[in-house]
Amino acid sequence: MKLVELGEVIQIYKGRKPLNLSDSPDIGLLPYIDIDTLKTGTASQFARPDKCVLANQGDVLIVWDGASCGLVGRSPAGLVGSTLARIWSQELTTDYLFYYLKDKFLLLNTRTKGSTIPHLDKQILLGQKILLPSLNEQQKIVAPLVLLDAEGGASSDFKNSADFTKKQFSRKPLKAN
Repeated sequence: MKLVELGEVIQIYKGRKPLNLSDSPDIGLLPYIDIDTLKTGTASQFARPDKCVLANQGDVLIVWDGASCGLVGRSPAGLVGSTLARIWSQELTTDYLFYYLKDKFLLLNTRTKGSTIPHLDKQILLGQKILLPSLNEQQKIVAPLVLLDAEGGASSDFKNSADFTKKQFSRKPLKAN
């Protein structure tokens, strides 16, 4: 298992704003995925796919522009909006990539570029170090997280227990025997 920079193993496809948006679905139109769609899973606008970035159901999307930059979500099928980017990797499973990026939200959201409208700092994203286990190992690593998400998230008892355990470890430095 090796440690690599994220930029070595991902491809980024920045979304684009279509020429025309419609408020109702019609033949030949696909859902336009903006931040609200990413959060809710329901599109309120639709467009033709001409010169747009397509996303498949379950693709990893990240908010690239705005106050929510760094927020990661799973895509519904549709067209990637101009404030989002689709991130893909041949060396990382979708689940492993998703949870890795989700863990980086605070860093990516607080270390932005731009003075008026914050933008995700691409160099910070690409420079993050990630362990590169085999694809099978990646699935094993994230399996508990996938299961928790499928069941609607961790129970409050589990979260409280996990928080308590984290606090205990953070108070006591680990010592080698």
